Amino acid sequence: MNIVIAGGGTGGHMFPGIAVYEKLKALDEKADIYFIGTERGIENKVKDVYGFRLLTINVTGFSGKNFMNKLKSLKNAFYAAKDVNAVYKRVKPDYVLGLGGYISLVPLIVARLRRINCGVMEQNVEPGLSNKILALLGITVFASFEETKRRIRSGTVITTGNPVREKIFNYAVSESKKEKDFAGHKNLKIFVFGGSQGASSVNKAVLKMLSEMDDNLSRNIVVYHQTGSRDAETAEDFYKNNLKTGGYEVFPFTDNIEDYYGLSDIVISRAGAGTLSELVLLRKPAILIPYPHAAGNHQEKNALAFSESGCFEVVKDDENLSNELLQKISKIFYNRDLLKSMYNNLKKIEVKDSAAEIADIILNKDKGEKL
Repeated sequence: MNIVIAGGGTGGHMFPGIAVYEKLKALDEKADIYFIGTERGIENKVKDVYGFRLLTINVTGFSGKNFMNKLKSLKNAFYAAKDVNAVYKRVKPDYVLGLGGYISLVPLIVARLRRINCGVMEQNVEPGLSNKILALLGITVFASFEETKRRIRSGTVITTGNPVREKIFNYAVSESKKEKDFAGHKNLKIFVFGGSQGASSVNKAVLKMLSEMDDNLSRNIVVYHQTGSRDAETAEDFYKNNLKTGGYEVFPFTDNIEDYYGLSDIVISRAGAGTLSELVLLRKPAILIPYPHAAGNHQEKNALAFSESGCFEVVKDDENLSNELLQKISKIFYNRDLLKSMYNNLKKIEVKDSAAEIADIILNKDKGEKL
């Protein structure tokens, strides 16, 4: 079976696609799988790590652009469609899976015109513009949230959840057999990250928070901090000079994020759908900082979908962020029952192997979209 997985750009789109790729290879070793993405996206950085073949196209986003940039986007889309059509003639895919976002739009439209079975993943509560267009064209949407069905009024929407990479899923399965003891140690271990490329406002707020902690709290905080490449040196300098901190590790990016999930008691992060899926799967309490400029404010909507059930704390990314973080961390440090409560609420959420469900639909097309 020949399969094309189209999309990427950011880890939030790419890593769920990699999860499905891993499951497809596990279920059908003979499956011939290609990725379509861009040279500048994260897909080009991780292709060798995961061993997939990447075919690149030149496309740019359309929404939020000025008139001239919109024209440029349309021109790029026209040439990209020709490139994608040539790929399909050569590869002859039986199924095309889009990962959401503008990078997957052209490959899926071309697939639809060629009457190739196809579907697209929607990671967020609020569907993006590209996926709304694709749903209108009758392309199946694999949604992470049940609520998304109410926001896409045409086409087929299947709630699969958001796939996570195989090693994280397997790690979560092994950890689920253990009961957490949040009161059993004095240190509070925090894992900070802003996504695959980091988040400068989160980094600055966390460093400011650490500098303003009382001595007792500061001495008993251990921080694992994924900064992104831009802020790694600044953060490293700060931690070296902040001798009161109980311990730290600073790194631009890690491909072994499950290790730091496992080491930490609580996470401070953005509220991307992929991150939320991993946190829920691993039953990891978190303080979420939704990215304020996300299209359709989707990160805040993602976070609120879980915070109302007492799983996570949510704070705004504004001028009061460092103070809000300090108050939250101090409260949790001096009252570990709060962590236990968040953990217990996370245990109430049903989780499933989303990658396996999507892979099964792809490999058994009769269960998916009818053309």
